[in-house]
Amino acid sequence: MRSAFFLLALLIGVHTFHIKNKDKSKNHQEITRMAILRATKNVCKSVEGFKKPAPLDVTTLAKACKKEAFTNNFETGIKIISYYNAQQKLQHPGSEKHHFDSETFVDGKALIINGKKNVINSIKSNKCDDARQTLGEILHTLQDFYSHSNRIEMGNTKPCTALINPEEPIPNPADIYTKTCDECPEEKCGAKILEEIIKGKILTSGYFGKTKPKGKCSHGGTLDITTGIEKGWNGINKDYYSKSSHGGQHDDAANVAIDVSVQLLENIWKSIDTEDFCRLMGLHTETPKGEWKAHISFFSFKSRYDATDDSNVDI
Repeated sequence: MRSAFFLLALLIGVHTFHIKNKDKSKNHQEITRMAILRATKNVCKSVEGFKKPAPLDVTTLAKACKKEAFTNNFETGIKIISYYNAQQKLQHPGSEKHHFDSETFVDGKALIINGKKNVINSIKSNKCDDARQTLGEILHTLQDFYSHSNRIEMGNTKPCTALINPEEPIPNPADIYTKTCDECPEEKCGAKILEEIIKGKILTSGYFGKTKPKGKCSHGGTLDITTGIEKGWNGINKDYYSKSSHGGQHDDAANVAIDVSVQLLENIWKSIDTEDFCRLMGLHTETPKGEWKAHISFFSFKSRYDATDDSNVDI
């Protein structure tokens, strides 16, 4: 029954950027691939004779990094990291902190910070396979912050650096007593964020299932019973374009999720070195090992979108 529920949830959508293709929407694997390509491009700029790859893809980037012989390993490395990103949804479907649901900002950040430390330590201990798994997992949590919180609704177009910097506090999170969304007479909705929350730049995220306190926002979606059967799409998630109340802001959330993923990758790079970063990504003689072939056929690990990006992300 548990496996059947997970499959049902995956098919019709639970709470996260999707891991299957949705029209007009970027899934976790596409966000991760774009971020890896952009970050690796920035890392390889220091390579002598580097020429900007165009279009930006695995083949052109491996050549620009002077590691053309490892193109296949690079592709495998990206797929492995993306696989473990997608698995985070299946391994922790009801865990609030793994998806920044229910205002679990401190616990979600702790997962990312501790995971980043483990990635760096694994690389330094020559355990790149372990590092790729952990990296994929924390990228999933990091990316979900932008689709599940009201960070985008408050007009923010830049990453929240507090999520990857241990010393920087989470900016102005709501407490459990703060009302964040309008209530309906039947108390079965939660998609309209209160004006004072937006103006006050108070951070919140949607609640999912039976745990929603009165006056809080709902995550939304067909399985979110906090909104009521007749209002099943009401909620503040921006996981993909759909009937979801805030789905129209999916692109904004996905684009910032790509940017913050690049920041995390470059942050890790600055804690190791260029050669070890390339090894982590698979641009190395060592063939990456680990799962990446999906057990469910509609997983996709290739992007439908152009990964080219002329911006320079600096942290």
